[in-house]
Amino acid sequence: MEDYGGARLETFDELVTKHTRRELEELALKFGVGNLGGTKSQLAEAILEEMKKQKEQPKSTMQASPKEAPMLEKQKSAAKMPGFGKKGVFAKAKAIDNKAAELQKAGKDIREQGIREMRQSVKEFQSAKDWMAREMHSEAHKMLEDGQKRFNQGQVEFKRSLDSQIKENQDAVAKLHTGASEIRSSQEKMSREFQKAGRDIRDQGFKNLQNGLNRFRSDLDSQIRENREAAQRLNSGARELQGRAASFQNEIQMYQEQDLKNYVRDFYYG
Repeated sequence: MEDYGGARLETFDELVTKHTRRELEELALKFGVGNLGGTKSQLAEAILEEMKKQKEQPKSTMQASPKEAPMLEKQKSAAKMPGFGKKGVFAKAKAIDNKAAELQKAGKDIREQGIREMRQSVKEFQSAKDWMAREMHSEAHKMLEDGQKRFNQGQVEFKRSLDSQIKENQDAVAKLHTGASEIRSSQEKMSREFQKAGRDIRDQGFKNLQNGLNRFRSDLDSQIRENREAAQRLNSGARELQGRAASFQNEIQMYQEQDLKNYVRDFYYG
């Protein structure tokens, strides 16, 4: 805290910590600060300088002799405040800060967008994989049920045919006492044919079931390959997004470490 002419003058820390940005702008207008831009610290520094100048002006005017007064007025009219306009140091620093903030925000937006797209792709891939697994499981179950149904139906038809033929044979034996040997031979032959038919039906059902399983395995292997290729494409896309984000971050870092330092050096030292 400083004291000029018995009036208390706030320090730089007090201006920054005890006042909001809005209050500092009102103080700046009150003391005639021309530029309200820049950071809060820069605005507080400008206010403090202007307050000191206004505190010192009456004392300097009173101490000056009548001959020196016109000269002081002339010097005061010719004096100018440090530039805070479009070409001032603070304005250029503000422009640099804004540019860096824009680049950082753009990099962050790119990274976040890439992450969102990658997560969405993974989610869609997982949903498609789950749906395909359910479909393949359902299809395999249907094929197994169909094979079992056909096999059971063949057995029922065979038993029905066999029972019907046995009944006919028994009726023929009851009616005809002659030709028993021929009938027996015919019955054995027919039994063999029925047995062969039953085996053929079972073999055909097993063959259909085996073909269905082979087709299911083939479809499953094909889907697994497609899923792996999709996963590889997703990984490739994720690496590309990460590479772009890293490249953009390197450009920002290069700008901050080289271009900004060169600009500040050229600005202050030529």
